Amino acid sequence: MTVDGMVNIGPALVSSHVTRLFGRPYPIQFREQGAIEAWTGTLENTGLWRCWQSPATPCWEIRREVLRQLECMASSSTIFGQLDAEERLRLAFAVSMNLKYHLGQGTVIEGTPALETLLMNSDVDLGLPMSMVAPPYRAQYLRFGETATQYLKVPNPQSPDHVFDGVFCFLTRYPLLNEPGEYCWTLELIFITKRAGCYGGHVALLGETDRGHVTVGEWLDRVLASFTGETGSELHRSTHAAVSYVVRIFLYMALKQPRMLPHRDYDEAIRRAAGLGERKRAKLLQRAAGRYNGIIVGPEALPSAAAAGKTVCGVAPHWRRGHFRMQACGAGNAQRKLIFVAPTLIHADQLQGKVPEPKSYRAGPLQ
Repeated sequence: MTVDGMVNIGPALVSSHVTRLFGRPYPIQFREQGAIEAWTGTLENTGLWRCWQSPATPCWEIRREVLRQLECMASSSTIFGQLDAEERLRLAFAVSMNLKYHLGQGTVIEGTPALETLLMNSDVDLGLPMSMVAPPYRAQYLRFGETATQYLKVPNPQSPDHVFDGVFCFLTRYPLLNEPGEYCWTLELIFITKRAGCYGGHVALLGETDRGHVTVGEWLDRVLASFTGETGSELHRSTHAAVSYVVRIFLYMALKQPRMLPHRDYDEAIRRAAGLGERKRAKLLQRAAGRYNGIIVGPEALPSAAAAGKTVCGVAPHWRRGHFRMQACGAGNAQRKLIFVAPTLIHADQLQGKVPEPKSYRAGPLQ
């Protein structure tokens, strides 16, 4: 680091621009094109790098510093010095969210097609405490499958052909300035979009939560109001659907016995390569470039009960929506536990062709 606090980050920036994803989750492609290695080599001996490695450092703080570095390059003759304000901000987002993910030893979370179908046809009691929506890792990237991608629309009418690749999720507890002993929790969601297999951009949402009495509904209203403005707008509806889906994934993972299968494909490839000669090791690592550590969440297939619903004749096949809610339990029903009532496909035996699409619906709090 230089005397004035500036770092020559130009070489690291060269590796940070993601174009094609090559079928990989966005943070994995960022890693595989050498960006993490470049940033480590540039900053690993600086106090800045040690600060960023702290779990208490929020993603937005990393972004603020990267943006400051980029703005100080504005007068330089390099290509990064010629970027306008919007381009600098976009690059600062790309760098900060990927560094936060990798420094936090991030995990890719992928829902099974069956789980995505169940969750797309389910709602959430908005009166649930926000403390239940707890990402399981310091940093994670929730990658969307075909079902989620099909029904969750990118909130950008100028780019109707863009779809979601996934979303970074960072839950950070950090100390408040000038208030010793006081802390703040932030849940930062950064949705990544793509078009024809190429990186398309991001949609970033940041919301504080006290991890106590704030409800899911209050948190959603607070976060979306600062981003979408008018409640009834198309932007609000599409953003609400995407954020609500993330909430449902984490609520499912918070159930007593969710089905979660971890895999360590990347670590296993590195372990196998360690004992090989130089040529074989290079070949194996090249083949393993697209591998990553992660976790598969959800049932392999739709439960039989999901397609067992019966109703009066003459009604077309449709989903009876499921929901997450609190249920009384224990002695005298004095305790509460989170349950998931799975949706039911009514008249499944009459289906011809595709399963009916879920309707847009916002659940209200249970009375």
